[in-house]
Amino acid sequence: MPALRSALNPKSEAFQTNVKRMSERLAEVQALEAQVRRESAAKRDKFDKRGQLLPRERVARLLDRDSPFLEISTLAGLNMHDDDGKKNVLGGGTIIGIGVVGGKRCLVSASDSALKGGTVSPMGLKKALRAQEIARENKLPIICLVESGGANLMYQSEIF
Repeated sequence: MPALRSALNPKSEAFQTNVKRMSERLAEVQALEAQVRRESAAKRDKFDKRGQLLPRERVARLLDRDSPFLEISTLAGLNMHDDDGKKNVLGGGTIIGIGVVGGKRCLVSASDSALKGGTVSPMGLKKALRAQEIARENKLPIICLVESGGANLMYQSEIF
């Protein structure tokens, strides 16, 4: 089989400029994703007082030890509704991803009750529905860890 050849020159100025710009954008996305995790973790004292685990800790305990977890749509709803993209970055209020449970690849969904009581926002609902499509298309079982105040009533007209 012949080797594929590329006209791309990784030493060119254009390539290096693109690498720099992409790295900057990727760092911005990673910072926003980290903010979602920090906002949830900031409620640790409240959860500890109730003898509860934070939602991400529950997901981590569910997954097989040392197995990967591919989180999906971490920034769902960015700059929409209560998510201002700066101080409040909520990720749709749910943690959704693909991980291994009991040796089987599964789609895992957990309400992030540390953020707005786990209430469902319009984009959080779309995130959950898209996750169900992914599970159906890939024949993945779904495990849901639910601790939610239900629909966010401020946005009920967009949910129901």
